[in-house]
Amino acid sequence: MRSVVRAWMVAASIAGIAACERGPESSPKEATPAASSNAFNVEITLTPAARERLVSQHESLIASADYFGYPSARAQQQRVPGSENPWLTLHRTQVELEGTQLDGTPVAHFPAVSLDAKQLAWTDAPDAPQVNLNVYSGRRSSPDNLLDCTMFQDTLAVASRAPIRLACGLIGEAPR
Repeated sequence: MRSVVRAWMVAASIAGIAACERGPESSPKEATPAASSNAFNVEITLTPAARERLVSQHESLIASADYFGYPSARAQQQRVPGSENPWLTLHRTQVELEGTQLDGTPVAHFPAVSLDAKQLAWTDAPDAPQVNLNVYSGRRSSPDNLLDCTMFQDTLAVASRAPIRLACGLIGEAPR
């Protein structure tokens, strides 16, 4: 009987140790699934006058992203809808920031997107879609945009490497 109890205790100990054993360390790439993601952030620097105007007028800030590709010659020859334009729109989205989101350096988070492979195939660089980023006021306090902001345009791969920094001032304010 004692040998059965000992065998059971040894088996339980081994099972306990195996359960506590650490598995192989994951590589940094596995630990960060976003590393291969096309998500990106836009950091928006506001001049003091622009920040004051947005806050005092309860205005919002909108960061917009247009994902696109230049139409391929084949797309133009086959008259694919949109190929008569300088670019084919693949996706559009925007992020609106307001209130306390405007404190410090506002950051617009753009989540990863899945672009349609069929649409990408009609572009001249299917593996390198482009993104164009613009920032403007939300037009809550005025029918017109209040901001003059820098913009960004490059491949989506470049956009997702590091935060994109855009600067905004009031329209008519001295250059930043």
